[in-house]
Amino acid sequence: MNIYTRITVIMLSAILAVGCFSCSSKKAAPPEAGLAEQHIAKGENLESQDRFTSALEQYELALTIEPGNPSAVQHKSHVLEILWNRAQDHFNQGVILDQQGKYDAARKEYLSALQNWPDHKQAKEKLTPGGVADQTGDYITHTLAEGESVSKLGLIYYGDLKTYPVIGKFNNLADVTKVRVGQKLKIPVVEGISLAHLQQAQQAYLNSRTLKEETAPPPPLLKEAKKKMEPPPETPLEIVPPDISEYPSPEKEAESVIEPAEEKMVMKETVPISYDPAIELFNKKEYAQAIPLFEAAQKGDLEDETLRNYLFESHFQLGLTQFKADQFLPAKRSFESALGYDVFCEMCPDYIEKCEATYKEKHYNLGIHYFGKEELKKAIDEWKLVKIIDPDYKEVAPNLKKAELLYERLESIKQGKTQ
Repeated sequence: MNIYTRITVIMLSAILAVGCFSCSSKKAAPPEAGLAEQHIAKGENLESQDRFTSALEQYELALTIEPGNPSAVQHKSHVLEILWNRAQDHFNQGVILDQQGKYDAARKEYLSALQNWPDHKQAKEKLTPGGVADQTGDYITHTLAEGESVSKLGLIYYGDLKTYPVIGKFNNLADVTKVRVGQKLKIPVVEGISLAHLQQAQQAYLNSRTLKEETAPPPPLLKEAKKKMEPPPETPLEIVPPDISEYPSPEKEAESVIEPAEEKMVMKETVPISYDPAIELFNKKEYAQAIPLFEAAQKGDLEDETLRNYLFESHFQLGLTQFKADQFLPAKRSFESALGYDVFCEMCPDYIEKCEATYKEKHYNLGIHYFGKEELKKAIDEWKLVKIIDPDYKEVAPNLKKAELLYERLESIKQGKTQ
């Protein structure tokens, strides 16, 4: 190989080396500058489709590529606020449903809260309540009898009416108010309550129930009720000729005329009013219409036990109907009326307390909901309803004062602008 050939080979090698170096330099180039903007654009598109969780992921990717990107930071903050508010709305609705014993629906709301905000501590706690978590798995079985409720079982076995959620959730009840006579419910062992305690409580309760059934008067039957309404059979009058020798003087004769008239008038006032129409309405479950008819009939016979039983049952059943329709204050009044006719009603105090508690919780949480949405007038109206019933309930007084001040300021600003 001559000198010229060697020089040519060296030059070609140098050119190739420079080319490879430039290729490697191109491969090590940084990512394109617009990649963060692409993720932000995708996030904005997802927001318009109401897919805020997916939009948040895009903004976080943009911030990974370009930390501190002002647009990504602003979008992320906005989406987080929306997701938190949605989580809170679902959580508050779950609390309301939980208070009503509608556990299945409440659970769905708590899960929705976690979907929007996975670290929602209160929603997690609601899905794993302490009473259920402490259970060992042991339980006894109780067959529901007439007049028994899940809250009453809480009182029997745990000594507290408010422990009904433990039984309801252990049995996977969708709604504790929708149980039936003859249904078998498991009463679980919980912390501080042993299996032996549950067995003893059950035996004591069954013994007392048997004794009560043996000593209690029989319940009113429709036949007996109708029998009371039938007039007594007429007896033939015995005609006795008067003794002329003892014929009364005109003064006594006047008195004898007055006396039968007065006696007849008194008898007319005490004749019981027929309450057949009220019984017909009662059987049709039209309790609100039956009650005034039963009350009118009772005025004629205040000692009629059958009427008292019908009045108690009418008020109690009306209360249940109103409670299921979320008419908590009318239901409370109905249960109070029922308790007036039967002071030994064990379920009435429980329902009275539950009606008031559910009413206050519902309107308090609605106030929080409206306040968060800046619907101040609605929030004020809801919190006023709670304050009328219980001025010291939670934070209702300071919340109401704050909302009223804000509302007044906004109204004065609006009036200033219009002027």
